[in-house]
Amino acid sequence: MAIVDDVRGYPAAEPTADLNELIERLEEVITRGSRVPLTNRVMVEEAEALVLLEQIRRSLPRELRQARRVLQERQKIILEAQMEAQKILSTAQERAQYIMSEQGIVNEAKARCEEMLRQAKDQAKRAKGEVDLYALELLSRVEEALQESLSRIQHVKDQVTR
Repeated sequence: MAIVDDVRGYPAAEPTADLNELIERLEEVITRGSRVPLTNRVMVEEAEALVLLEQIRRSLPRELRQARRVLQERQKIILEAQMEAQKILSTAQERAQYIMSEQGIVNEAKARCEEMLRQAKDQAKRAKGEVDLYALELLSRVEEALQESLSRIQHVKDQVTR
């Protein structure tokens, strides 16, 4: 069941259509258009093309929101790792203070505390690296989709202006 855009009667793009699909549909509208004799120009149904362009405009912010969510998730994971490191450090410090009665035991506690802190920092660093790689990969995919979309739009514009 197609959604119909206002009184013009042209099918509107579904709100869940992805950006590439919308651009392909716009390209289809242009290729179906009537050629103007002796020129490189094409006449298209204005309302149909405008409906698709509006759907493309609505789709772009969705892609950007997804990228923002990835970045927020990265920040959340980093914060959790830092909190866990702080918790481990705090526990180690409390334990060291409890054992402080003998100098040898104090030295042992300090060494354990430093080792735990080092391990927590290593763990946080690894987690941050993994999140960074994931975010970079997702952002690259979003950038690639946007570049492809922009390229198609430019191609369509070139086709229309000929």
